[in-house]
Amino acid sequence: MTQVMGTLKALGRVEEAKGWSAKGNPTQTVLRMAGKGLLAALIGYLGGTYSTNKQIPWFVYELTPTLQETFIATLMQGDGSEYADHFDYHTTSKKLSLGLSLLLAMNGYKFSVYEVAYERENWNDQYIVRVYKDKEAPERYAIGDLTARICIDRDPFTYDREYEYDLSVDVSLENFVGGSGLLCFHNTPFTNITMDLTPPSTLKDLPVIIGGEPQEATYGEFQREMDLLNRAFAEVMLEGDAKGRVFTFPIPTYNVTADFDWDNPNLEPVWAMTARYGIPYWANFINSDMRPEDARSMCCRLRLDTRELHKRVGGLFAAAPLTGSVGVVTINLPRLGYLSRDEREFRHRLERLMEIGRTSLEIKRKMLEQLTEQGLYPYSRHYLRGVKQRTGHYWTHHFSTIGLIGMHEACRNLLGVGIDHPDGKAFAIRTLKFMREVLARFQKETGHLYNLEATPAEGASFRLAKADKERFPDIITSGTETAPYYTNSTHLPVSFTDDLFEVLEHQDDLQTLYTGGTVVHIFLGEQLDDWRQARRLVRVVAENFRLPYFTLTPTFSICPVHGYIPGEHPFCPYDHTPEELERFGLRVG
Repeated sequence: MTQVMGTLKALGRVEEAKGWSAKGNPTQTVLRMAGKGLLAALIGYLGGTYSTNKQIPWFVYELTPTLQETFIATLMQGDGSEYADHFDYHTTSKKLSLGLSLLLAMNGYKFSVYEVAYERENWNDQYIVRVYKDKEAPERYAIGDLTARICIDRDPFTYDREYEYDLSVDVSLENFVGGSGLLCFHNTPFTNITMDLTPPSTLKDLPVIIGGEPQEATYGEFQREMDLLNRAFAEVMLEGDAKGRVFTFPIPTYNVTADFDWDNPNLEPVWAMTARYGIPYWANFINSDMRPEDARSMCCRLRLDTRELHKRVGGLFAAAPLTGSVGVVTINLPRLGYLSRDEREFRHRLERLMEIGRTSLEIKRKMLEQLTEQGLYPYSRHYLRGVKQRTGHYWTHHFSTIGLIGMHEACRNLLGVGIDHPDGKAFAIRTLKFMREVLARFQKETGHLYNLEATPAEGASFRLAKADKERFPDIITSGTETAPYYTNSTHLPVSFTDDLFEVLEHQDDLQTLYTGGTVVHIFLGEQLDDWRQARRLVRVVAENFRLPYFTLTPTFSICPVHGYIPGEHPFCPYDHTPEELERFGLRVG
């Protein structure tokens, strides 16, 4: 705001004047705008022009708590509908409803958000933010025909599994299944969580916070509650939705350490969930020099080695989980293999592309920093403000990521053999080590964090192969002429073997070379018959291999009538009535 007004002043569009108190005395200097059009343009720039894209101006999040309270009170009194115990604020802007929800949560208000859909033409859907006046009182309060109550204390209780529940760390801020407010009904958003099985070393000796106040007890004294939470979460995920379909999110990561309690009875639902759906991701720290606090699992593959942050800020706790990646550049290795005459030329071309990737990521980092300064990322600006105070930049703790695709096809084009051949695997190892050396140089030259990722490339695997086939008809790809694709990162080609241990032995040396994330999906064909089998297989993999991140992936099918069916079934193997078939669009007779 100050920058905007300063620029307008330099252009002669505003002038300095004295403000006046109610008694007529001059007060502090103010800036007076010349013309209503300029004022309207400035308000539109800061708060949105049309009703459907209005938003909370970014600078409001950085005001003092007293001024934020004043802003909320003024907004409710001016534009809200007042009732005995609450205000209702109506808006057609989803941005505004979410921004107001964040502001209310920051200031400890009880609130809920409704969405009212209109089917009439030219009528926009409405969002109603209900803000309760007494934010301290713990009494129950209504949300439609349901009731809610904020948890302010803890009481022992018997876990009998006779109720449905939602898990939340802050009821007023966000439901565990996602979304602002208290009760919401929608698809689960793309979220990742790490489920600690024991109190982590960074928290176990710290006092717990209950009702916003530190207590005498420490987090290390709440093992029973952790067991209860892990069990409850696994049982909810194990049930699936009403049709037996898997809850694809949140993705839970469990850390496997040398002291992992394999016989813990509270983990039986976790093993059952693994056997049925293969939901958990397993982070292996048994044969690793890393500790659980050294890593952050942030999406289906991005897994950050945060030891670089230890070096920079004296410990991960100072950075909290405020890290991530500003972007990912994926290198098309098969084209390099096709164009290169030998490994030396291949490395030269690879380094050149990595240099271009670095330039791209540095430009993006600079733009992110600039746009964040200008308030275009208000949520990130708010949560990264501590990083800004310590380092001078918002995105200091975020990595620049370079990944790769198609090592198998690159080997075939350059060497004449695939990554399944010893020569191909050795070439892949040399290439990954070379890329790590280049990234270390980038990090030293730029002062920014860089890492190497096994890019998932769900869409790029086909798009890049198709583009290469059109430009170089004789380039070697996987798939068919009409549907070519490149193999994911440094994995074995699809359907190369059904022997899962052959896959694990091949990938063990490769997977440990990535610093920015990788995963091995162990495909099982169908569900394991017993949760003990899942536990045994996870233990065998964790104790005998160095793979940093892996999953068990059973194959299953979902029938809209019969629900979950183990194995792959193009058609349901069970009988259906004519009415059931017709309901799902199949003609009978």
